[in-house]
Order: sequence, then structure tokens, then C-alpha cells
Amino acid sequence: MYEPDAAESVSLFISLASITLMSVLFGRKTAGTKMATVNYARGLVISLYLVSWAFSLIAAMLVQTNNFNEVSCTMSVYSCIVLYAFSKIIIYLFLMEKVYVVTAVGTTRSNFMLYRINLALLVPYFGIFALMLIFRVSHLDNDGTCHIGLLPPASVTLIVYDIFISSWLTILFIRPLMSSTSLLQGPSKGKLRNVARRTLLGSIVALVLSTANVFTLVLFKGQERGLICLASCTVDVTLNAMTVHWVTSRGSGRGATGFERSSGERRHHHTGGMTTSEKQVAPLDSHISVTVESYVEQYHPQNQSHSQSSTSSPEY
Repeated sequence: MYEPDAAESVSLFISLASITLMSVLFGRKTAGTKMATVNYARGLVISLYLVSWAFSLIAAMLVQTNNFNEVSCTMSVYSCIVLYAFSKIIIYLFLMEKVYVVTAVGTTRSNFMLYRINLALLVPYFGIFALMLIFRVSHLDNDGTCHIGLLPPASVTLIVYDIFISSWLTILFIRPLMSSTSLLQGPSKGKLRNVARRTLLGSIVALVLSTANVFTLVLFKGQERGLICLASCTVDVTLNAMTVHWVTSRGSGRGATGFERSSGERRHHHTGGMTTSEKQVAPLDSHISVTVESYVEQYHPQNQSHSQSSTSSPEY
């Protein structure tokens, strides 16, 4: 009778814990939210939750069938490549959106050169994705143990690119925080500086997690046990999702600026005439996040006409 070893039990526990955690975060972030209020920034956050949840679910199933099963072993490496790459793209797009918010003044995304440069920097990732598919490794040892990973042409390229893009985005947050002439300076921009600081920490965490995870692929040279690889990728995507959740969560009210208070007063005034049923479907105040689009509305005049046509529900 087959008995799971310690590695399989730990990997399964990690996957189940990640599924539970992603479900909780998804529920907290979307409670009372209507589809009509999901904009680009909010969609990125929700998509990251869903991808992380899906990866954890698939990993939980593959962990239990990883040994003595060639199909499960092959599916493990494809899951790690496809879903992990998808989650990284979402995180990069989210950080690029935050860079746009804290650096652009009075211009749209399509007219902002730095935003277009950042999008162009994502193009090489699709080539790296092809390399990961070509130089993937998945095989069973004589004892039935599954080993998966990436060969050096893919793993080394991935870690170099990941360090570069994460470092680049981190620098883009450090620059406006250090500059005395940036949009973030001034007594009325306290909350916007807080957004930049929180996102800066988030980008650093993403850099450290990704570097550590991909470094293991380089170290094992495509010979990492499938259970361990699934568990490490699950931890990576889950911690990244938790970091994004923290970045988009509103801090305590002690540091609230005049902008925060005036926004809260407007929300209170707006909801004052609601019926009881309408108030029940409105997002709870505890779910309101550090907004991206509200800052776009305040600091990017060209987008005000679009913002005024949307609903007044909280955005990410």
C-alpha cells in the first residue's frame, strides 16, 4: 500500500492552505462589488487572486498523483510554467499601473511615454515563456519519483529578466520618492506618497521571492523534485498575492489626509439617501483599498470625464 512521504504531505498542506487563503482574500476584496464597477486596476488584483487560487488547486491535485505517474509529472511542469508566468505578468502590469499613478501628471496611459516603455519591456517575457516550454524537464526516476524543472537556457534567462524588470520598476518608485520636484512632494500628497512607499515595498518583496524561486531552478538544473517545485511555486504566487493585497489595502485612519477625509465625507453624503437594501450591496468600508483610479481622477485631468461617468464605488 502506497504511503505518502513527508514532502508530499507538506506540499499538500501548503496547497490547501494557499487555496483557503486566496479564497479569504478574494472574498474580502470583492464583498459587495458589482461587475460594473470592476475597472482595469481592480481587474488586475482580482485576476491575480483567481490565478493564484487556480494554481494552488491544480498543485493540490498534482501533488497527490505526482509519483509513478508520467501524465501528472508532465502536467506539473506545464502548470508551473503557464500559471506562474501568467501571475508574474499580472504583477508586472499592476506595478506598471502604480508607476503611472505616482509619476504621470495630466496625461493618459497611451500618451505617457514611460508607461509605453514599461509595456514594451514585457515583450521579451513572451520569448522567455517560449524558452521555458522548449527547455522544460519532466521525467520519472526508476523509483517513480517525479523530477521537473528548466534547463539553464530557460532558467538563467528567466532569472536575469526577472531581476532586471523588478529592479527597474523598483527604481521607478524610488525616484519620485527621492526627488524634491516630483508629484509626490507637498503637504497634501501624503496618501499618494504612502501608495508609492507601500508599492515600493511590494516590488521589493516580489523581486526577492521571484529571485529565490527561480534560483532554485538554476541550482537544481532541471532536476528538482516535482513536489518541491510545486510547493515553492505555490508559496511564491501566494505570497505575491498577499503582498498585492497589502499594497492595495487602506492603512489605519491615523495617517488620513484631508483628501481621505473629504473622500470619506463624499461617500457618506452619497450613501446617505440609500435604502437599506442598497447599503447592503455597497462595498464595506473595511474593503476600500488604496485607490489607483481615484488618484488618476485627482491628478490626471484628462481622465476625469471617464471617471465621472463611472459609479462611485471604491476602486483599487
